[in-house]
Amino acid sequence: MSLVKLPYELVSFIIEYLDLLDVGNLSLTCKRMQYLTLEYCIAKRILETKAPYSLEASSARLTQRWPQQLRRLIKRQAATSSVSPYLVRVVAHAETWLYENGILCYIRKREIRILDLHGSATQETVINIRSLLHVALPESRMTRRYKVRVLHYAHDIVSCLYTHAKPNQEQVSWLLAFNVCTGQVVTVRQVASTTKIFVRNDNNFLYYGTNSEIGRDLYRYWVIWGFDLSARRWLSDKLEIQDVMGVDVGLTVCFEIFDGWFYGISNQAALEVEEVDWISHYTCFRFPVTREGLQKWESPNPPIFRRNQHEGVIDDRWYLLRMLKDESTGQLKVVESRKEWLAGRIWPRRTYYTTVVNFDEATSDVARATNGRASSFGSPSAASPETMNPKLQHTEYTAPPSRDPHFVHPGDDNASSLMFAISKSPIRCYYSACQTFLDVVDDPTSTDPNDQRIRFRGSSRRPRGTSSLGQRDERQISPVAQDYSAQDALDQEVNDLYRHKDVVSWPAEPDISNPDPVLLDLYAVLNPDGFTGNIRGAWDERSLVYSTGSDSPGGLNALVFVSWDPSIHLDGTLSYSDYRPSLSVPPVQHIMEGHSDVSDSGIIPFQEKGKGKEFTWSYPSKSPSPFLRAGSTDSTSSSETNQDSRWKKVEPALYHQLGSGFHFAR
Repeated sequence: MSLVKLPYELVSFIIEYLDLLDVGNLSLTCKRMQYLTLEYCIAKRILETKAPYSLEASSARLTQRWPQQLRRLIKRQAATSSVSPYLVRVVAHAETWLYENGILCYIRKREIRILDLHGSATQETVINIRSLLHVALPESRMTRRYKVRVLHYAHDIVSCLYTHAKPNQEQVSWLLAFNVCTGQVVTVRQVASTTKIFVRNDNNFLYYGTNSEIGRDLYRYWVIWGFDLSARRWLSDKLEIQDVMGVDVGLTVCFEIFDGWFYGISNQAALEVEEVDWISHYTCFRFPVTREGLQKWESPNPPIFRRNQHEGVIDDRWYLLRMLKDESTGQLKVVESRKEWLAGRIWPRRTYYTTVVNFDEATSDVARATNGRASSFGSPSAASPETMNPKLQHTEYTAPPSRDPHFVHPGDDNASSLMFAISKSPIRCYYSACQTFLDVVDDPTSTDPNDQRIRFRGSSRRPRGTSSLGQRDERQISPVAQDYSAQDALDQEVNDLYRHKDVVSWPAEPDISNPDPVLLDLYAVLNPDGFTGNIRGAWDERSLVYSTGSDSPGGLNALVFVSWDPSIHLDGTLSYSDYRPSLSVPPVQHIMEGHSDVSDSGIIPFQEKGKGKEFTWSYPSKSPSPFLRAGSTDSTSSSETNQDSRWKKVEPALYHQLGSGFHFAR
């Protein structure tokens, strides 16, 4: 019987065996199947069963717009897996910047500017740094030479590091946190060390840590302090992690807050442990985000398996480490990317490993000892009540556990596609929800090192249907130097379960014989003229921001925003399909000082990519060029000062004056 003739109830049971992209494709097969993403009850059932922990599901529970949020989720995953963004645009020129939780914080001309990119904001909050320091830190009033760096943004709280040097004295640093919405200074604290400093916070507590203390083994270890936001006081305890952990956040160590717990995880471990059993584990701990949380830390028991050293040699320059919450199950997972020479193969391969972080099965012996005030790593006389000195425990195993093929995603290698050098792949991402890896690469067309050309390259995998299970793709099997091994069996099992797509690059390669001027302008947006080198970025599940430009103190970088979410739109962004380049507006080499020439904007609605007119985009009535106009500037006109504070005000977003970008909705 045809699916279109089945009752809704039976169809709803059938689609439980399909993933979200299959549901979206099925709804596009004919008009009679469109109800899968348009009908309220079915859309709610799909979201609640397949992605109940996604941002779209949370938004749907508040707005009751289940069909719209389902389509938004499907389109977001489809855009990511196909390496086809919905929007690209230069959003700022900045000296330093931070992108967290969809908020861009950047420093320009002694101002901290805060822009909500996920919220498609047309205005941004402007913080006058000097006025803020006069209120928060009286010691700064007589100092002209200072440095400010934004460390973190979450729950409307911005955390910064302020440093200045007094005459004939060493540099002195303070941690400064303030609330953007209320315009109040949260806390100011002088810090003894800023080595690898990080900040994390939720609504109730703020934590910062440094890799500053030196243990008996001469290794540096992490120390974490906490601040109670409600009581406005620092906690008396501090947590010293006296164990070998990584020092590069995002590469070898990760700190995050999830569901009232502070987590720390690292892919580095003590060398003597690895030499004994040749089985490495993640160094991991957590503690509750409470006033006594630093005293109630715990580590998983048994420890979380990472890898068998006999699997092969690692090129540790390609590390990627990230903690996330699964959109489907709500489980906390860690994703690690490793470039390995597996099973003695002659060329390396990048592989993305996903591991469930589970503390609920058992409580570690160390945690029980700490809670019972009977510590095995320090005598009572050696440790003060204000300091906790945990030593994470390791357990030796004679055989490694088997890997779940669903948690192993083989990436690219020299056998299947051209791999870029690490210097040409500055940003590496992995989107677990749609099982896609993506790199931001510098792919110049010539041998000139100054001829920078930023592109995106990536690949995804999809589960095989029942009819294709067991059909192996021979090109996925790499030659090995030894006989058939456990690694070969794992590769075959992964290949039987998933169909791996070829690596694709975006934008398309220009045709030299017949160049497309619109495509060339798109490359001009991705590679702002006058800004080269020093590429770095930050990404989340729905967007990415990267910068390129000067790496000297006070030098400017161009910030480019890339969105995979169809609901994100920036005012003044041009439609790529409708854009026609203007020959009268030349590209601009550098930022020119002067007044901006931004015309009044009109509202023009159009369909988004796919179907349905759910979002309204606006762009100037005079078709502007995606380039910055000659004679324009990135300075803004002043607006009325916010009444909450003398150091905060709201101004139009600077991206209005930086030309335009492109959106790809149709």
